[in-house]
Amino acid sequence: MTVTDSVANALTLDQMELDDQKTPTAVVDEILRQNPDIQYPFPLEELAGLAGIEAIGELATDGFEGMLITNAEKSRGAIMVKAKTSPRRRRFTIAHELGHYLLPWHRQETFSCKSSDIKDSGDGRPRSDLINIEAEANSFASQLLMPSSAFHRIMHDYGNPELIDIADLSDTFDVSFEAAAHRYKALTEHPIAFVFSYQNVVRYWVRSQPMPYALKVRKDMPLPLSSPSRRAGEYISDWETVPGHLWLEPHADLRLPKNILEQTLYQSAGYKVTLLQLDSLFGFEQEIELQQLDDIQQHSNMDGIDPEYD
Repeated sequence: MTVTDSVANALTLDQMELDDQKTPTAVVDEILRQNPDIQYPFPLEELAGLAGIEAIGELATDGFEGMLITNAEKSRGAIMVKAKTSPRRRRFTIAHELGHYLLPWHRQETFSCKSSDIKDSGDGRPRSDLINIEAEANSFASQLLMPSSAFHRIMHDYGNPELIDIADLSDTFDVSFEAAAHRYKALTEHPIAFVFSYQNVVRYWVRSQPMPYALKVRKDMPLPLSSPSRRAGEYISDWETVPGHLWLEPHADLRLPKNILEQTLYQSAGYKVTLLQLDSLFGFEQEIELQQLDDIQQHSNMDGIDPEYD
């Protein structure tokens, strides 16, 4: 059955077309195919209503973050979200539970999901540390709220990475800054890394696929003493140039760059997000090749001696 809302730019949902899809990506792609003129932020609760979710409510409990209750046919259902959850976290939780409802092979009638189950990796791929159905619901939620085509188009228009632009993406798609940063990391062609910290202690870090270097810092380690990110500040700092060795682990095949760029977003209650960026990965690789060629020409009989990369 096809259901269409009566308002302008109405959503359409033919759930029978979802039954043949085999992955969270395919299910989201089919929803988007049916709604080519969708506007963002995605009208999540409208979609839930079209799908048969009759109520979205709150429950005061520490036992779960989100819950789905449905009948065996998945023709009717209700979603509950932990009370006092922030609005954007609430949206992701609803999208997660809607994933359980709309993914045809998720056949349970009740899903009770803890905070540790509902995590956004931003890349649309299931996380290996979660059981499969929870990972799939997270993937569905991330891709529904931040479809790769729309997200990448806006991201590309911004140009070089900037924390202010990621904040704008967070607003555009009505997701948390952290979720937007993860999605940006997954889709960008720039060599970057994000460090998420609290009270100058690292929570975790992630890097884009083009970033060849791992970071020195680990969970529960302090931010590097010489890093500008340790300073107090407001909103978003200016870009600053810092030594590459301050953050980057040595690489087996590449020299460390002399300098990298650093910018920090100051959030509430001591939370921060630090963006690290190589100036230009292509230019950097090219410079390495030229330096190595020059070294070979000048030191052809001095095997094993590496000049300092400047």
